[in-house]
Amino acid sequence: MAADEDEEELLRSVTLQNARSILAARRRSERELIESKEALERKTEELAQANRRLLESEARYRLALKTGRMGTWETDFVTGTRTWSDEGMALFGLTLVNGRGRIGGEADEFRSALHPADRHLVQHFHQLADKQDAFAAEYRIVQPGGKILWLAGRGRVVTRGADGKSLRLVNIVTDITERKAAEDHIQLLMREISHRSKNLLSVVQAIASQTVRTVDTMEEFEIRFGQRLQGLAASHDLLVHEGWRGAPLAELVRQQLAPFAGTRSSRLELAGPDVAVTTEAAQAIGLALHELATNAIKYGALAGTTGKVTVSWAFDNNGAERRQLRLSWVERGGPPVTVPSRKGFGHIVIESLVAQSVNGEVAMKFEPQGLSWVLSMPDTNLVSERHDGARTPLHI
Repeated sequence: MAADEDEEELLRSVTLQNARSILAARRRSERELIESKEALERKTEELAQANRRLLESEARYRLALKTGRMGTWETDFVTGTRTWSDEGMALFGLTLVNGRGRIGGEADEFRSALHPADRHLVQHFHQLADKQDAFAAEYRIVQPGGKILWLAGRGRVVTRGADGKSLRLVNIVTDITERKAAEDHIQLLMREISHRSKNLLSVVQAIASQTVRTVDTMEEFEIRFGQRLQGLAASHDLLVHEGWRGAPLAELVRQQLAPFAGTRSSRLELAGPDVAVTTEAAQAIGLALHELATNAIKYGALAGTTGKVTVSWAFDNNGAERRQLRLSWVERGGPPVTVPSRKGFGHIVIESLVAQSVNGEVAMKFEPQGLSWVLSMPDTNLVSERHDGARTPLHI
């Protein structure tokens, strides 16, 4: 009986130890499970953070592409496919399933989008990819709506075959249409400056040539030639101030008469609508006004202290095919006027040169009470204001 009790006690002891071992193992497993779960949660959070950073980075990348009017795509010569980014498709005006396009043939969306005059560059780009790891590209594309864009960018070889030929190529381009337009505008301005410089030199040469024929001494030539250049310079200063878009007629008259009579002087009266003349007309009219003022201060209304000059302009259809602008110069209150015995350069300017320059007509009368001069010119010599401040030829 005692032996049976001992066996039962031993069995209970072993069972208790096993239970304790099992319980300890279970507790370890639970701790390990908790630790594994915590580690998994940490890893999950790290992965989520990395994913968020990746998404933010991709968003910044796409924003940069959109802001810079840029597009990317990948060319795979092995599969004969081209994979576009959304920005690349938007730039080219493409709609492709999953951004997948094709290389070569009529289905080549890249070649089809190129301007017809630039399509030969496709083969050139492929040849460059076979020879060098990176190359620059610049070309025009035509969007579906017909808008032409200039693009510039680079291609870079990612994978080459055993023969050295390109297998995979990535490309990035940006819209440089505005830059191209600015470059074209600069070229236009350079040509315009060259044209104006030649025109100005021709005018100066003509002034010098005609002036030297009507003076007797070098001193007289220097004075007369210098005065005429000052008159020409006054017109040019006004044109520069107006950005070579034309010149307000009232301001042109004031600039030319300022050296002879103060613009606020009671001896000078200006009247007329707010109009502006073209650059060519401004130069010719400016020269004529200078000669009229020079004549007035030497022999006419501005020679004394009581004379007055009225400069006015108004529109007059007068049955002409185009509306005409009549510019009048009337002198009163000066010395008696007589017809000059000879015609110098000044007379040529105010009677012939200005009329030819504006395709108009000049009527001049040497009346006893004062000189009367009228220039009639078509409205093709006028410019109008646009909403952006620039001036354009006025046709009414």
